Amino acid sequence: MRRLPLSTGSVVVAVATTATTPAGCAAQARAAARAGADVIELRADLLADLEPVGRLAGLCAGIASDPAGAPVLLTVRTAAEGGRAPLDDARYRTCLFDLVAALAPGREGARPACADAVDIELNRGGTAELVAAVHEIGLDALVSVHDFAATPEPEEMLSRLHEMALTGADAVKLAVTPRDARDVARLLEVTALAARALEVPVVTMSMGRLGAVSRVAGAVFGSAMTFATAGGEPSAPGQPPIEELRRAMALLGGPAPSSHHRPAPGEDDGPGPGSPPRPTTVPPGPIA
Repeated sequence: MRRLPLSTGSVVVAVATTATTPAGCAAQARAAARAGADVIELRADLLADLEPVGRLAGLCAGIASDPAGAPVLLTVRTAAEGGRAPLDDARYRTCLFDLVAALAPGREGARPACADAVDIELNRGGTAELVAAVHEIGLDALVSVHDFAATPEPEEMLSRLHEMALTGADAVKLAVTPRDARDVARLLEVTALAARALEVPVVTMSMGRLGAVSRVAGAVFGSAMTFATAGGEPSAPGQPPIEELRRAMALLGGPAPSSHHRPAPGEDDGPGPGSPPRPTTVPPGPIA
């Protein structure tokens, strides 16, 4: 990872904006940073108007330039994966390419403060090309899959995480919906296996009240990031308030909380743009 603090061996707590206006998002981002969020997820799909992309890039820059702020993860979540962006696959890819172009450095070559990473949905297709475009402007790419219907079989979850890693992603994220406690346990087991097998940070969660334990204890099993609220509405089912999450995580032990840090231009703790995908392996055989 170059800009998101997900490869330091500590657990990162992210807070997502849920406001429908740029001013509301900026206010929520400031509140989240004051509450101790390590990452601000700017949920662009929740804005009343995604257009023009230049205005959205300006919003990113405003949030990211706050001296007391945290690294920004820009997300356009489609309706197909639980968001509000009514985009088909082709329009989604176009939207992200346009956003990447708007976030690119100026002609002088000095990249202004903007987003630190972009979320890319694997299921929309063209993922490797989007990852390469994000890397080209010096940002991180978090590739994600969200299943609001069920928790797939363990082998399928491992396969999906492996597939995401092979796109060249800097981190991979899998969110699933449990039907019972066994589904939550399977997700946590897959998390532990993937965290050992893959050479990129793994982020997982089991959504809803039943899966809330995965948001608190996921770091113990190797999940590098969890999501909380900071006075606003949750962006996905089961997100706890950040203060309660921190207390619960402290009781459980596991990785230490992260202290967010946005690298300066040129600073890099991982492979640069254009590097080949990191080698990844997944242990063979069935999972109990």
